[in-house]
Amino acid sequence: MKNQNRPDTITIEDQNFGSHIEHWSLLTSQPGADVPQWLGQALDAPIMPMGLCAAECDMDASTWLIQGPSKAPIQLNQVIEVENNKPKAVKTAFPSFESPYKIKASIDRIISCKSNIQAVLCLNLGANTSVYAFDSLYSVNQNHYEKNQDYLVQLNGWAYELEAVDDHEHLVVDDPASIKHHRALNDILAANNGVAPANLQEQIEAWEPKSEDDKAPVTVDFSKMVAYLYGENMGQEDEAWFQGNIVGKSAMQFMGQDYTLYDVTLIHEEDQPAVLIRIASKDTAHKDFTIGQFIRGNIWIQANIYSKYA
Repeated sequence: MKNQNRPDTITIEDQNFGSHIEHWSLLTSQPGADVPQWLGQALDAPIMPMGLCAAECDMDASTWLIQGPSKAPIQLNQVIEVENNKPKAVKTAFPSFESPYKIKASIDRIISCKSNIQAVLCLNLGANTSVYAFDSLYSVNQNHYEKNQDYLVQLNGWAYELEAVDDHEHLVVDDPASIKHHRALNDILAANNGVAPANLQEQIEAWEPKSEDDKAPVTVDFSKMVAYLYGENMGQEDEAWFQGNIVGKSAMQFMGQDYTLYDVTLIHEEDQPAVLIRIASKDTAHKDFTIGQFIRGNIWIQANIYSKYA
């Protein structure tokens, strides 16, 4: 039965999602040789996650989602086409892992491919904040998503590139219009106890400098900035840029390789709890960042959803 309360869905061509080869390259320099071997090993100790499904009868009979190896810190996911309860073909495969951090989010939009085997979710975190993430459990969850329903969502990411943010990294703004906007906004917010008035734009336009200092260039220190920008291409919004501070560091091992895990602040709006994401990298150039340090880079964001928010 079709889900009449499904969140808004956009369907795009499968190729617009890009290739998972780039994602596998984060785990091995020889994906063509290693990944088929790994997927075979995963089937020796498989699990079939149920996501939001309460029973097997709730799952889509036309596909299986098989993960493995069982209890490994990284799970190798295979979405398999099924016909007459028998596997027919592997439709897609990708790596995933678990995060200890869960956030409350609803699903504003689903961006799915025509074959309906994978999707990117637009997650509404409240306070006008959204995060796009590849849905690791889409093949089992897709028929159970509901509009305006809050879920417990794990966010995790695979790091393409990471770098340290230099202390006191700053930008000098010397454009008169930008200087006026910055000074005016600060003055108006200060006069309103930090709350933007309804006619904020009108007040900014009417604001006039009171001294020569108000016309001076503005130095903006963004070394301690927390920022998140999702990907520009439809279907690839989960390929993101971020900057945030490290609040935790740990490690895991998979197929004989060491991975560094960083727990990082992805979003931190004023008066809101920070949104944390766990990021994994096996690149030795990324292993020496420290707790408290600000880093930035490009990551592939994934979401795991196992339950509604009670």
